[in-house]
Amino acid sequence: MKIILCAEDIVKRCLWDSYTYYIVGSDKEAEKILKENKEFELSERDAIVLGLLKVMETDNLVHRFNDYMVHFLTIKSIKEKDEVLVRKRSVEIAIEKFLDKFPDYWVPPANYANALKDLISYIDALKEKIEKLEILTLTIQNITQEFYYSNSAKKLLNFNVY
Repeated sequence: MKIILCAEDIVKRCLWDSYTYYIVGSDKEAEKILKENKEFELSERDAIVLGLLKVMETDNLVHRFNDYMVHFLTIKSIKEKDEVLVRKRSVEIAIEKFLDKFPDYWVPPANYANALKDLISYIDALKEKIEKLEILTLTIQNITQEFYYSNSAKKLLNFNVY
């Protein structure tokens, strides 16, 4: 299979951070590639590593973020007694890392610029809501950590706004 795309296509599919880390290996080189935005061929192996073969392009970035968070909460949650918990710090990092998919040096088209503004305001509102969640402090293997109830965090995601 021959996969031909531009660097901007990878950003639009919310895969730029993975592409930079796994394929390019350097932020400076990735910035250069994105600014040139020339067509190039991507190997099937690289496309599989990125997850390119299972995503569609959409400018509904809030929906993409919600899918990302549901997946994150599903794989990072642990079962402790009768509760499903997720580390507080992990959730905070995951929320912040999503914006790495859209580098500062990317100049988005109008529809993506508006979607990015909506996404940033949605994430800011979500951060405020998450700070109000109940925190459970547990000691596991002699390490004290703070946890959120995973279902409470999932309920904060709003799939019907944008």
